[in-house]
Amino acid sequence: MGKTKKGEATRALIYESAIHLFSTYGYEAVSIQRIADHAGTAKGSFYNYYTTKSDIIVEKFWEIDAYYRSIEEEVLQEPNGESRLLKFTRLQLTYVRDEVTCDVLKVLYANQVQQAGSDKTITNEHRFWFTFIVDIIAEAQQSGEFNSRESATTYARYFNRVIRGLFLDWNISSASFDLVEVGMHYCASILIEALKR
Repeated sequence: MGKTKKGEATRALIYESAIHLFSTYGYEAVSIQRIADHAGTAKGSFYNYYTTKSDIIVEKFWEIDAYYRSIEEEVLQEPNGESRLLKFTRLQLTYVRDEVTCDVLKVLYANQVQQAGSDKTITNEHRFWFTFIVDIIAEAQQSGEFNSRESATTYARYFNRVIRGLFLDWNISSASFDLVEVGMHYCASILIEALKR
């Protein structure tokens, strides 16, 4: 195995070990040494790839965004803003429920809440999650499908805040309801209806 491939494999092992440990024991309870031990590497190897444990949380958010990018074409095949938002939301909620999981999402949210300041990855408006929603709403406003009382950016901000609230409620309840079923009802009956009025 070449040096680059070995390095990538080590980085992936450290990342996966950290996410597993965070979701099992909680972010605060897991030390960098414990991550290194679980990954079977030296503690110094951690610092070859990450500066802090929070860097792993940030990477997880960008990994989630990469998934959202991967479904862009599928979503854009839908004929209008309503069906695009519904399609994106269904795929998003299914991914979070089945792939990210409630345990990992709890760690991501807890980390972002505990970070000082307002500049957080979870609310970063340069993330694809945000910009894609802006584009969908803006196009639907231009066609007259959605109202234009607020800018597409403002509506996307509202939309994403509501979805984050849904994720938070799912976390608080320890996944006591089906995220996809409840989220789709919420999206169709409240969010979409507000945009169409």
